[in-house]
Amino acid sequence: MNDLSFELGTYVTELRRYFHQNPELSLNEYNTNKKIIQELESIGVPYYTICKTGVVATIQGKPGKTVALRADIDALPIEEKNDISYKSKTKGLMHACGHDAHTAMLLGAVKILNENKDNINGSIKIIFQPAEETGEATQDIVATGILNNVDSIFAIHVITDLPTGKISIESGPRMAGVDDFTITITGSGGHGALPHLGTDAIVAASNLVVNLQEIISREINPLDSAVITIGKFDAGVKANILASKAVLYGCLRSFSVDTRDYCKQALLRIATNTAQMYNTSATINYTKSLLPVINDIYCSEIAKKAVKKIAGEQALTLKPKMTASEDFSRYLEQVPGVFAFLGVCDGTPNTSYPLHHDCFQIDEKALQLGSKLYAQYALQFLSNTK
Repeated sequence: MNDLSFELGTYVTELRRYFHQNPELSLNEYNTNKKIIQELESIGVPYYTICKTGVVATIQGKPGKTVALRADIDALPIEEKNDISYKSKTKGLMHACGHDAHTAMLLGAVKILNENKDNINGSIKIIFQPAEETGEATQDIVATGILNNVDSIFAIHVITDLPTGKISIESGPRMAGVDDFTITITGSGGHGALPHLGTDAIVAASNLVVNLQEIISREINPLDSAVITIGKFDAGVKANILASKAVLYGCLRSFSVDTRDYCKQALLRIATNTAQMYNTSATINYTKSLLPVINDIYCSEIAKKAVKKIAGEQALTLKPKMTASEDFSRYLEQVPGVFAFLGVCDGTPNTSYPLHHDCFQIDEKALQLGSKLYAQYALQFLSNTK
């Protein structure tokens, strides 16, 4: 086996900076797709396009199991405020969630793995996935049967919560599932001077916003975690007119299917009953979006072995689960796998901004470690036997 520690730093850093300068929104990653293909052709790895802007490559070793490695490739509608030489060239768009790093690190891993393919006990699918930020591609990708022969899947997310060189790999829930809902409260309206002659949808909806929070504080086990957020409230046309309609837009985040199902039923009950209290009616549109990201126990142990192999046991650290969501969960519905967090904070303010911030930056020294981790997980899984 060739040494996994050959110099990748310059290659991966240059790629990451290219992607950072050229961000593209979900399902519009055409230039990103072109650059990924250019690199795969240069390395000599077969590939095909999926969902218009995604790319799937395959590294075929000896007969054996199959492992998949995934990176997301889309950017965000954020105006970058960093003063750096590789600042986004596209007004209003920015790689503020590290997908530029994920893409570059996975290409670095492809380079490592392809050099060692004659010694690999199995095959590796490489997935460059579009539209993670909107969740619009994974269902279609999974529907193609891409995971039919896959035994495990692995992904990395950079995070400024952790120092450079630290990696969090824990089994169990790591990121929350999320469901979206809208609740329409309908009353009869009326004149603001004569409220007793009408029914006020704003009063009913305002009380509903408060009542829904009691699901979290009084109805679920305090040891469980869930969040109900009302992020948008539309109602009314004029100051002296009772609103005949109010619409609440919200989301529910949870870490287990049981908690999710309970909260949904409680939401439906409380919305209906609160509306009735104020002589109005409620119409609820509830959409199940993403399940929680739950790391498999066996695969997590394999990933920890991979970390120890490339960076030593001291690189492993603990990180609390996050209430943010990730469509990597759609892959985990089909096959066991691991979602790892890679620290990219060098301790300075520049690399301390959170994800989705207009000043988000990473310590690029972590990129090479990310490439090695992608590659070593694949090698470790394929060579391991239960």
